[in-house]
Amino acid sequence: MGTIINALAIIVGGALGLLFRKGFPERIAQTTLQVLGLFSMLVGVGMALQGQELIMVLISLALGAGLGEWLDIEGRLDRFGRWLEERLNLKEGSPAKGFIYASLLFCVGSMAIVGSITDGLKGDHSILVTKAMMDGIVSIPFAASMGFGVLGSAVPILLYQGSLTLLASKIQAFFTPAIVRELTSVGGVIVMGIGVNILGLQKVRVGNFIPALVFIVLLLYLRTFVHI
Repeated sequence: MGTIINALAIIVGGALGLLFRKGFPERIAQTTLQVLGLFSMLVGVGMALQGQELIMVLISLALGAGLGEWLDIEGRLDRFGRWLEERLNLKEGSPAKGFIYASLLFCVGSMAIVGSITDGLKGDHSILVTKAMMDGIVSIPFAASMGFGVLGSAVPILLYQGSLTLLASKIQAFFTPAIVRELTSVGGVIVMGIGVNILGLQKVRVGNFIPALVFIVLLLYLRTFVHI
């Protein structure tokens, strides 16, 4: 239920952003993007600093980026965004960037992880409802600035958080506090990359970093298993 509420909040917030899009002067839209970029970097730094296993975080990011480049995850996401544009016959603007950035921003974070696990373990979706309110508010300027693709990020939310909730209900002892903490740290680095891209400081293929979220879990679990 928490994930469904979260997805609906993104759709409603994004729709409001599109509704007011034509009334947004270009300068305001650009400034809004800059604010979102700075805020993304602030959130990312806060998340990244939560980690205590920095070497594990670094290794996970390196392995994840390598695998992501090989799989061309960002390219696939970009092509999906263009397919969505053609499928829906959208003529103005491309939803690709909005879809990629919004999906990563909404999916990667401690609230998504902890909230989904809490929902799966205890049936308590209060954390995800709080996250839904935040995501819904952020979706308004995001959609106003970056277009229709922001609404499409509701689908990865359903898949990602829904999968975590189902997994948590099946494997209750797997996500220890240490794993959640280091997952948050890896996610923080990815969110920082999103902020860098939004601000136009450097092109970071953040979509290709996604496998790092899997590698950090595997590495921490392996270390526990072999007692090193």
